[in-house]
Amino acid sequence: MLLKDKTEFAGASFDNILKKESFVYKNRKSMNEMHEFYDETLASLNVDYVESYISTSFGRTHSLLVGDPGKPRICTIHGGNGITTLNLKLFLPLLNDFSIIAPDVVGMPGKSAPYRNISSSKDEYGLWIKEVLDHYKVDKISFAVSSYSSAMFLSFAKRYPRMVDKALLLVPSGIAHGPVMPMIGKMVIPFIKYYFHPTVKGLNGVIRSMGGKGDEVWRRFFTLMMSGYKMEMRPPREYKKEELKCINSPLLIIASDNDIFFPADRVFKKSRDIFDCPVCFVRIKSKHLPSEKVMIKVCNKTTEFFLK
Repeated sequence: MLLKDKTEFAGASFDNILKKESFVYKNRKSMNEMHEFYDETLASLNVDYVESYISTSFGRTHSLLVGDPGKPRICTIHGGNGITTLNLKLFLPLLNDFSIIAPDVVGMPGKSAPYRNISSSKDEYGLWIKEVLDHYKVDKISFAVSSYSSAMFLSFAKRYPRMVDKALLLVPSGIAHGPVMPMIGKMVIPFIKYYFHPTVKGLNGVIRSMGGKGDEVWRRFFTLMMSGYKMEMRPPREYKKEELKCINSPLLIIASDNDIFFPADRVFKKSRDIFDCPVCFVRIKSKHLPSEKVMIKVCNKTTEFFLK
């Protein structure tokens, strides 16, 4: 592992950061615990990586280049309220054929600037992704994105369509969402209850709705996220057909009927309406968070799609 650009928060003191209204942790202890979790889970992956801090218009961004740098590069971005190390855990089989650029989203769990400074409603994620990829001198690249980061990808693809080779969109946001009332009842309210009054029963309810019930690493992350991090509760924006006409790159869209957020039937139907580019659809049996067994199948299908 080669470490470079290790400069925390571009010289800003922690006290100054705390004064920002958009600071995303309850306190410094919560942030440190999340960073410790990041380091532990990254080490557990047992992969080579290069760590960088990148200056962007939206804040200092921590990013990893993972795997054999001689292999073709792809880019992955973790989902909303997610973390890079567990996203890499999901997509680990892709390292057999690719190296992976994996930035921590500003204002979400990870080591990027800990304040919310990128707006989905203003369509700013595409600008942030472009600045990250400029650091790596990328001209064209494929993406493996999921959940909230699918909307981030669409923000990028509509602005810079020539920079997209191919893309996997797994249980994707930005296209169509599920019925609102079940999401509120099974996810939003339990999240809020746990945030103010954490109980094992409350945590079990959230994990049961998301998936990942038997994975203790994900369970620990949910505990840290829900107890010490101020979650982004606003959904990403959904894109319209006229915004996406410029996208010509092939897309692989993988979704599940049991996903409470972005169910397959709604996602597939809307995708056929808004995309003019070639799209391949795959249905999986999973909740929003796929199991390791399902992810092996997803990664095999993605590798086949990217190397076609």
